[in-house]
Amino acid sequence: MRMSTSNGTVPAPGARRRHFASGAQVRLDLDGGEWVSVRAELSYGQQQRLATAGLAQTVDATRADSGVPMDWAAYYVERLATWLLDWSLRDEDGDPVLVSREAIDALHPDMAAEINAALTAYIHAEEAKKAPAAAGTSRPATPSPSASASAGPGPS
Repeated sequence: MRMSTSNGTVPAPGARRRHFASGAQVRLDLDGGEWVSVRAELSYGQQQRLATAGLAQTVDATRADSGVPMDWAAYYVERLATWLLDWSLRDEDGDPVLVSREAIDALHPDMAAEINAALTAYIHAEEAKKAPAAAGTSRPATPSPSASASAGPGPS
């Protein structure tokens, strides 16, 4: 029995579906000949843990704005801890430093920003590769009657 997925895509006949995330690594070059090695993709569990990494431990239901407090520092440290596998970074004595949460916490803000920028560029490039393939196999979007034109472009 062949069924459509929630987004309307159906695997091509004879195509083999992937059931598990790849364990592959991708090397991203940084300035000065340095590099970081990141996961080629995240697994479902890694995605889910990262999606909630910055949420505050408790939510005050009595808050008037009903917003969920975010700990952005925790999120960005977890983002790097989840994606990073290796790097060429060394300490002041020239000794290699292993990737760890403690080492990520100790990064100079400029280095953390450079790594985050390279990671973001990689993620966007991977998403762009998937978009044309998915667009060609999915049903066209049908606007919802309740959709509002004033809702704005949404998150980028």
